[in-house]
Amino acid sequence: MNAAEMKSLEEVRRAFSTQRKCEAYLKRLRWPNGVTCPRCGAKHPLWMPKYRRWHCRNCRYQFSVTSGTIFHRSKVPLPKWFIAIWLMCHSPKGISAKQLERELGVHYETAWYMAKRIRKAMRHNVFEDKLCGIVEVDDAQVRTDNPGGGSSYTKVLGMAERGGALKMVVLERLTRENIEHIVARNLGRVKKIYSDAAYRFRFLGEIAEHSYVAHYITYSDGEAHVNFVENAWSLFKRGLVGMYHHISAKYLQDYLDEFAFRYSHRKEKGIMFDLVLANCAA
Repeated sequence: MNAAEMKSLEEVRRAFSTQRKCEAYLKRLRWPNGVTCPRCGAKHPLWMPKYRRWHCRNCRYQFSVTSGTIFHRSKVPLPKWFIAIWLMCHSPKGISAKQLERELGVHYETAWYMAKRIRKAMRHNVFEDKLCGIVEVDDAQVRTDNPGGGSSYTKVLGMAERGGALKMVVLERLTRENIEHIVARNLGRVKKIYSDAAYRFRFLGEIAEHSYVAHYITYSDGEAHVNFVENAWSLFKRGLVGMYHHISAKYLQDYLDEFAFRYSHRKEKGIMFDLVLANCAA
């Protein structure tokens, strides 16, 4: 069964009930055109069934289907990894490590480690392409915990392609220079940019046609609005309060990347699971 056809957690548990089933599925996604050596790229390695790994005839490197992936050298069985990935892909507001601990029957530290590695695979896909077309740009402040106790607000910049992908980036300071640097890295062929009336966004007119809306007057002026990216902020903050409760500023970018991945693929939920698995070795 293809992961895109699985609509419930029970179907996932049945489809990936054993290590062998998970390995076969991962192999198909990782090497759709045949197994190649992850070190030198040579084709047709020698399969050693006794050790369940391949031997490269070219560089003599021995590898398994999990070599070089987020599963490499993990003592957690692949079925539990697959369930964790499916849960993180299909929870609109995210899923906490504590909930993963209960669902998978592992220690909290293990669940936290798994979630951290899965977010790494999600980030790779989100930041592959630049945003194009009509883009909304908006900033927000997220409450985070300080290492020595207490909390503070971390500044974050959000960029959303209308009807498409979302990117969210932590900023050290909310200045024009920092915003300009992030925008230059993440925007491609943009037709029009919308933002609020903050002066720090006025330079966006140098990149593409720029319109802004003054929120102290109205939240929408025809096509000029940032409702799409503000909707993303609202959903992320509700998940932060309801699911995670507390987030350290050190790991905030990881959580933003996870959310941006789900939000960017909200219309194609069926392929999210396969995308994460395909990116595990990237």
